[in-house]
Parts: sequence; C-alpha cells; structure tokens
Amino acid sequence: MPRLKTIHPPQPAPLRDPALTRKAVNVAEASLIMGVGQTNLRQLIAAGKLGVIRVGLKGRGIVIPLAAIDLYIVEATEKVKQ
Repeated sequence: MPRLKTIHPPQPAPLRDPALTRKAVNVAEASLIMGVGQTNLRQLIAAGKLGVIRVGLKGRGIVIPLAAIDLYIVEATEKVKQ
C-alpha cells in the first residue's frame, strides 16, 4: 500500500512593513535580549538607567523601547572603555 504524502498548509508570509515591526518589548523579553535577570533589569529601571514607558491606569505596566536598550548598551560599553 503506498504511503500518503503529508500536506502542510502554507504559512503566512511575515509582515515586511517597517511600521508594523516591534519597537518595544516587555520586561521578560528585555531581560533575554540584554542577558540579565528580570530582577536586575527592574533595578536598572528603578535607578533610572534604562528608559521605559509606563502604561496602564496606575503606570504599573512597563514597556521598554528597543532604542532604550541599545542606548544603555552603548553607554555601558563606553564606560568600560574608559
């Protein structure tokens, strides 16, 4: 008896519009990007060393722009070089 070939449905093409690419991440994602724990990341935020956007009624939600992560890394690298 011949084997039936498995047919997979086509995957949608990824969005290529630059306006639709992500520009900010949450704390968990930022900690993975930066390679630090969430506690250390929250300490950087509390110290004002990492720019964030507060969201929600009481401002408890935190969104970290990818540009702020890049800026922090550049500034930290420059301090190490000195």
